[in-house]
Amino acid sequence: MILLVLVLSRVSLYVFNFQLFSGFTTSDIAWAIFVGLRFDLSVLFMLSALFIIGNTIPMPFRSAKVFQAIIKVPTLIALTLAIFLNLSDAIYYRFTLKRMTFDIFSYLSSMETFWEVAPRFLVDFWYAFLMAIVLLVFLVFSFNGVRVKVNRNPWSIKTFILQTVIFIVSMGIVIIGIRGGFQLKPINIVDASLHAPARLSPVVLNTPFTIIKSVGQTGLELKSDFTEVELEKNYQPVQSYPPLDSVPEPIKNVVVLILESFSSEHIGYLSHQKSFTPFLDSLFEHSLVFSGIANGKRSIEGIPAILSALPTLSDESFLNSPYAGNQIEGLAHSLNHYNYQTAFFHGGNNGTMSFDAYASAAGFQEYYGKNEYPNPEDYDGHWGIWDEKYLQYFTEELTEFKEPFLAALFTLSSHHPYQIPAEYTGKFPKGKLQIQQAIAYSDFALKQFFTSAKTKNWYQNTLFVITADHTSEGAEAAYQNSLGQFSIPIAFFAPGDTLMTRRSKKKLVQQTDIYPSILHYLGMQDSIIAFGNSIFEGSSRIFAVNYFNGNLQMMDEEYLLQMEDGNPKSLYEYRKDSLLKNNVLNKRDINDLVTFEKAFQQQYNNRMIQNQIRIKNHE
Repeated sequence: MILLVLVLSRVSLYVFNFQLFSGFTTSDIAWAIFVGLRFDLSVLFMLSALFIIGNTIPMPFRSAKVFQAIIKVPTLIALTLAIFLNLSDAIYYRFTLKRMTFDIFSYLSSMETFWEVAPRFLVDFWYAFLMAIVLLVFLVFSFNGVRVKVNRNPWSIKTFILQTVIFIVSMGIVIIGIRGGFQLKPINIVDASLHAPARLSPVVLNTPFTIIKSVGQTGLELKSDFTEVELEKNYQPVQSYPPLDSVPEPIKNVVVLILESFSSEHIGYLSHQKSFTPFLDSLFEHSLVFSGIANGKRSIEGIPAILSALPTLSDESFLNSPYAGNQIEGLAHSLNHYNYQTAFFHGGNNGTMSFDAYASAAGFQEYYGKNEYPNPEDYDGHWGIWDEKYLQYFTEELTEFKEPFLAALFTLSSHHPYQIPAEYTGKFPKGKLQIQQAIAYSDFALKQFFTSAKTKNWYQNTLFVITADHTSEGAEAAYQNSLGQFSIPIAFFAPGDTLMTRRSKKKLVQQTDIYPSILHYLGMQDSIIAFGNSIFEGSSRIFAVNYFNGNLQMMDEEYLLQMEDGNPKSLYEYRKDSLLKNNVLNKRDINDLVTFEKAFQQQYNNRMIQNQIRIKNHE
């Protein structure tokens, strides 16, 4: 009965807003409602755990009326709140296009007029309130129907053992139900996109689930430093680009290689130090290369920045934030409109860091993880499949793809504990850091990949983008500060394309520039929301941004500005002062840079809170 009430209250969001889900078939909606049972069951077991424990605990007192009241009343109160949250969201959804999360309470507390307008909402949307009352009455009658048989005879050892077994089994079911299954990690908000298109995620999810899962997460603050007109003048993330003079013909495949922890420091071509990447050094001689800036320090931050131009500007990564249910777009989403086959590859355990859920939400049609890899004996014993083996598998899979295609691959062998296959012991150089031998192995794996790829028909017509998810620890002083700790390679390589040949740029480029740059290069003029710029666009403001230690860091072509609690803290001329020793904050006029930073933060925060990080007409 509880499950039925949860399902009906969840589905009300679709019933009251069906016009907002146009373009989907009846079977699409039915499937979204069905797979949402997994999230309903999770909430059911969360809110009913006390009731289940109390009624299965192997003790005779469980039949006492007082004890039954103790376990029934809190459960009934929790379920009543769940009903009203689902029905409230059935109305509120039309204003935000996402399920409410825990930050809604701080948002409402900041609205001084909330209690003034609340009665009007009850009048205008009386039917939702009425449905909540009907479901609540039904729930109360269901609870009143629960009767516990009283065993008036003393419990025997046999009875106690039987009840203990029932209790243990019940607890196992509760734990599995709350987790949402036996998968690697408990289900989360972003996992809804694994089961249905991103626009149908609100139909899959229920509001109690999204609120519970976002408890303790730090929400963003709604900003109002600028009026809408002023904001658009100072920074606008909605972008489109005219075609370049030379647009590739035929349309090119795109392969994005995201290398685990490949700091610029390890790459001789960029650091001018001892190199652990002889292959990349040689490839970069024929590429358009930048010593780029990572937008975060974790893989879970780097992947959305690279593939969706979405940085992380809070302590929680996007995938673990209250905004994980937002509708997002990205490279895969854009290229799907041009009949690309799109896939994300990662040789790690399926579900690792919710990469599979992100890939689905970002529009990738297919996900290839460790589960899909055919040779389990190539497992490294820690994270997944060795890079060399997985990159060869990647090559063969791409050969089966229909062109044009987009394939993003995230390597893993250069992750701690930095092991290499036993057969390569002593083959690769060691440096000051343990990771550097693993970097050398992954570079070797890349060489083998390109050697194989050159023999394939698709190779000559492919744009390769090579970058890193984030940096590793630094060995040299220049790579240990807040500049060097974000320094990564960003390279574009297209066989035979002179635009991408023998050029290395000092231009400031960040991970969020990759997505708009690829679209610009391919000649696609779609409007997108990207918190970065095309590297081929000369008129856009050049900048890079990242967030660490609770503060924002903004760079332009000359300065690195560090903010603390919204105020300038430090300013460095980083091109002259790579060790960041000379704070020139009081010696330079930085009003323009501060204004830009505040406008950027306002656009990011407000769009994230209001679920406006995707062009509305992009279905």
